Amino acid sequence: MARPRAPAPAGRPPADVDWDDLRLFLEVARAGSFSAAARKRGIEQSTVSRRMATFERTLRVAVFDRLPGGSMLTPLGEQLRRHVESMEAGADRLVREANGHEREVEGLVRLALTESIAVHGVIPRVLPVLAERHPRVSLHLLTSYEAADLGHREAEIAVRFFRPRSGDLVAARIVALPTVPVAHRKHAKRSRDELDWIGVDLGRIPAVEEDYQKRHVRKAPKLVVSSYIAQLEAVRAGLGAAVLPRSVLDLDDGLVELDLGLPAGPVLELWLVTPRSLRHVPRIAAVWDALEEQLQFLNGARRARARPR
Repeated sequence: MARPRAPAPAGRPPADVDWDDLRLFLEVARAGSFSAAARKRGIEQSTVSRRMATFERTLRVAVFDRLPGGSMLTPLGEQLRRHVESMEAGADRLVREANGHEREVEGLVRLALTESIAVHGVIPRVLPVLAERHPRVSLHLLTSYEAADLGHREAEIAVRFFRPRSGDLVAARIVALPTVPVAHRKHAKRSRDELDWIGVDLGRIPAVEEDYQKRHVRKAPKLVVSSYIAQLEAVRAGLGAAVLPRSVLDLDDGLVELDLGLPAGPVLELWLVTPRSLRHVPRIAAVWDALEEQLQFLNGARRARARPR
């Protein structure tokens, strides 16, 4: 049942509102529930609920209707959302203008990427070069399969496996990754049907390699994991085969590309993305250039390998 709206006592102005509570209010409004906003923030749902209750007491109005399936904004909540979004846009313009006045290559850059790209590419290849060239630049690696919202400044740069279709963003394709069936060397002579297969289930995130595996292998996986890191480690441990980027062959001499007579696997594309207004900010440009340069090793991964017969 919707809560009745509490009238503001006459003659008493509302207390100051915390900007972080306004941002949390927006996240709940956009996500549609306290639980979804909590997952996005990485905090407990009870924390979101408690802070929003305090927020409403501070304003002395109800901005949410608590429903069994989530939270709906009251009419006053809808008005407040529009005002807060205007404040957010103004703050964003201020940050952009301030960033445009940066001259030195220094400061924090938040980089959104998958854990596998972080572990196998950015940490060993990009960060040492960046530390040597620009010691006053620091990074925060945000690893997730969910796409960070660059428009709302969840990160300054993203490494993505898809090209953005909306937003005032700059994008550059830096790597193309062909995928192939891969297994431990000890399974090299097994046929498609004799092999056990390792699947990956990323929840709401589509995995084109998994779709290919289902359509062409046509055998239920022996093991299903929820991350590419775990899938690769299962293959390296000899637990089965999987359709993986050919570049993983450079990670372990015990891995081989299997010749199973399957159609060519999907080609994964790796994209760098940043808001257009930040592209030439010195610290952003420095990280972008290091990523674009150092991740080229993935393009140079072994294109062919002696296939067992």
